[in-house]
Amino acid sequence: MTRGPGQQGPPPDLAAVTALLGRHPGGAFTVVVRDAGGAPVVIANEPLLRDGTPMPTRYWLVDPALRARVGRLEAAGGVKEAEAEVEPEAVAACHRRYAAERDALIPADWRGPRPSGGVGGRDAA
Repeated sequence: MTRGPGQQGPPPDLAAVTALLGRHPGGAFTVVVRDAGGAPVVIANEPLLRDGTPMPTRYWLVDPALRARVGRLEAAGGVKEAEAEVEPEAVAACHRRYAAERDALIPADWRGPRPSGGVGGRDAA
């Protein structure tokens, strides 16, 4: 379900995500992965925040324990290591698909700033 800037997910999801992040998420989102108890683990953000600011992250890991684990993997070079195991064109194609999915959610008449790049803001070319 696509929402415009300013609209939020259901109140229980908004409360849960706000608690997990320790702050309001700033824009509309949908929970796309839940844990066994139903708590949000990953959210899909709309490409624009409530005030029209581009949202740089489409998929956001909101579970604090998993964020910490992923952060340790990233800090240890895990992203570079994983990308080295995949053909460069396959990585580039993932960035392009991510950007295309995000960009398809921006209203056709939107004239303000737009998010750019692929996963993590990387080049989607």
